[in-house]
Amino acid sequence: MNWIGRIFNYIFKTFATIIFIIFIVGAGIVCAFLVFQNVFYVPDTIVPEVVGDELEVAQEKLYNAGLKIYISGEEFNERVPKNCIIKQDPAAGSKVKEQREVNIVVSKGGKLFTINIPDLRNKDLKEAIAIIEKNGLTLGKITYASHFSIPKDKVIAQMPEPGKVTINDKTVNLLVSKGTY
Repeated sequence: MNWIGRIFNYIFKTFATIIFIIFIVGAGIVCAFLVFQNVFYVPDTIVPEVVGDELEVAQEKLYNAGLKIYISGEEFNERVPKNCIIKQDPAAGSKVKEQREVNIVVSKGGKLFTINIPDLRNKDLKEAIAIIEKNGLTLGKITYASHFSIPKDKVIAQMPEPGKVTINDKTVNLLVSKGTY
């Protein structure tokens, strides 16, 4: 019977050793998981709205939210002033990890044209409109005002002024006489 006790003792010690090793390995895995979770944890943040903001303001907003800015392009845009943000990706209100890049497109302002604006002053309104169209320009706003010496339906003034100008819009606005007072 002594040999049965030794076998049982050997099996018990082997089993206890295996259980101890499994416990140590398991504890190591749990500790490693907890350490790596804390070391590599990146908190979430909400992407702020930067469309329409000036570049410096957008940089500050994104920095304060824990995000990085990446200028992915520049575009001409008639409606958005120069150095202001046209688009952003990811969109405002999105939940992302901190330190993520937010791609933005910056406005270059409107395209500039160097054109020769014809002198439309003292021309009849219909003639002025024909000249505008003939020169590839666009008729803008027509404003009427009384004038002490310029007859009815004649151009009093124009914007932009006549001559060679660099502008970002080919629109010509006219001030037209309603006649004398």
